Amino acid sequence: MAKTRHAASASKTSATELGAARRRDLLDAAYTLIAEKGLEGLRTRDIAARAGVNISTLHYYFGTKDELLAAIVTHVTDKFVEAQRRPAGQGAAGPADARAILRAHLESAWRTFQDTPHLTAVLQELSVRAQRDPAARTALSAVHQEWNLAVEHLVRQGVRGGQLRSDLDPRAAARVVTSFIIGAMTQLGINAEAFDFHLVSGELERWLAPAEGKRARSRG
Repeated sequence: MAKTRHAASASKTSATELGAARRRDLLDAAYTLIAEKGLEGLRTRDIAARAGVNISTLHYYFGTKDELLAAIVTHVTDKFVEAQRRPAGQGAAGPADARAILRAHLESAWRTFQDTPHLTAVLQELSVRAQRDPAARTALSAVHQEWNLAVEHLVRQGVRGGQLRSDLDPRAAARVVTSFIIGAMTQLGINAEAFDFHLVSGELERWLAPAEGKRARSRG
């Protein structure tokens, strides 16, 4: 009986892993097709064919168009946001680490876009769609909110520890940082030679930093 239970458990785990892999394959296929054709040219039959399954399999994992679109938004933004969650969410990092973590956050954003083909183009497609599609708007808004709150927490730590300007509004400053990243990647996605990301992000970091005299007094 124990062997039977073990076999049933292993079978269930295997089926779960297969389901997760199949779902991931469908979302990867959708990502590639959006990059190639745009969201307006995306067809469920094309997604299924690219993933190597039939259309009924796609409908099994994504019952409605809204469900599929929300899953695509999450799948695509996770390629970027996962790298951005970590710096601001490290509970062990104290206020003294805030500037270094912010620098790492900006560097991580640049590296993620560099290392993930088509990410800028696909995010732009989703952003345009979100302006007129409630399902896409809801999913993308949730991602933006989580990201902004994570950076806001980081800025608040830096202000409290004297690592960032004391007159900063953490909420507004967080939106400056996230908006800079989105805008920079949009421009660089169109023209990779538009500007030096590290040079411009360095200017942003200097804008966030306290004056040298104030920083010295805060250390004392």
